[in-house]
Amino acid sequence: MIYALFAAILLGMGGGYLFLDVTSKPLLDEILLTALDFMVLVAGIEIGSNRRLLRQICTPKNLALALALPCATLVGSLGGAYLSSFITGLGVYESILVAAGLGWYSLSSVVVSTMHSTELGAISFLSNMLREVSSFVLIPLLARWHGLLAIAPGGAGTMDSLLPLVIRAAGMNVGMFSFINGLILSLLVPVLLSLLLG
Repeated sequence: MIYALFAAILLGMGGGYLFLDVTSKPLLDEILLTALDFMVLVAGIEIGSNRRLLRQICTPKNLALALALPCATLVGSLGGAYLSSFITGLGVYESILVAAGLGWYSLSSVVVSTMHSTELGAISFLSNMLREVSSFVLIPLLARWHGLLAIAPGGAGTMDSLLPLVIRAAGMNVGMFSFINGLILSLLVPVLLSLLLG
């Protein structure tokens, strides 16, 4: 799976460099969003068809857990960014701004490039893309210790592109928490970027 992902990225970069230019971006974004919508639809159908799972999630304990997971992921992401600023040479503000993408590289990189600087936008893209790519390796490994640990690495991506992997590695029950985690974090990304960029 990870080799196929790297191969697809390299083929895409080569194809984009040879055959496309910046004017093709809106079409590519539309294709990407359509594919992600279809993946989320299929995962939603799978989750929704499991009525027992839905009843199990709708308990006070599980609802509290569903809210605690994105909070912990957010604190861990921003705390890690703060600590990494001492290693990477980026300022604390820039490091936290990059991490505020929470894995949503397509949005955060464009916003940071437009409202701060192109250089930091490129760093934001690479950082958040590498978060998603590394999640393909980390999710199955962490799921062996505890299913809920598999949710944190993916950040906002646990709602869409990483959701099938979480379900496969940790089960449908964790998949429901994964979807809620990704949804809440995806809603938080624009708010965080707006606050940080003023």
